[in-house]
Amino acid sequence: MMVSHDTKRILGISSLVLVLLLLLARSLPFPFPGSQQSAIPRNPRGPSGYAPTLIFSDNASFTKAPTFTLTLTQSHSYMWSFNVTTGSVKVDLTDPQTSSIFWTVGPRSVGQWHLNVTSFASFNWTAPASTDYSMVLENQNLWSWSTSLSSSTSPLSTCDIHVWDLNIPGPPRIIVQ
Repeated sequence: MMVSHDTKRILGISSLVLVLLLLLARSLPFPFPGSQQSAIPRNPRGPSGYAPTLIFSDNASFTKAPTFTLTLTQSHSYMWSFNVTTGSVKVDLTDPQTSSIFWTVGPRSVGQWHLNVTSFASFNWTAPASTDYSMVLENQNLWSWSTSLSSSTSPLSTCDIHVWDLNIPGPPRIIVQ
């Protein structure tokens, strides 16, 4: 039995349409016969509508150096943001057992950020091990304030801190159009 070229073309196109319809049916949010969850993980930074999970948030006002303990997971990427609204702040992320410094952000750091009044720094960092880390905030105003009593700067520093785990999807974002 011989099948014509036109019949082969119609069968091929029909097969492609059927595959596309089945893929569409699997992605529908309501139960549909044959629809199952996809085995492909969602990308938290992609168009899936999921935002990264906020794991730490604080608005720290301080004169002495506060220390925050964060438990981070190896190979997870974290987005860090620091917004200084009062004073001048240096931030160190250290290993509390060895005191090794992983990174430093602030006025005396080698980096490009200078966290003074109205400064903002945001960057990503991947944890090398699953462990507790110490985030130490150092008030850079204290030194200048104590050496110069005529200075008008306050010994207080204020920093708004947020840390997101980019590998754990949070609740879906609500997009208003």
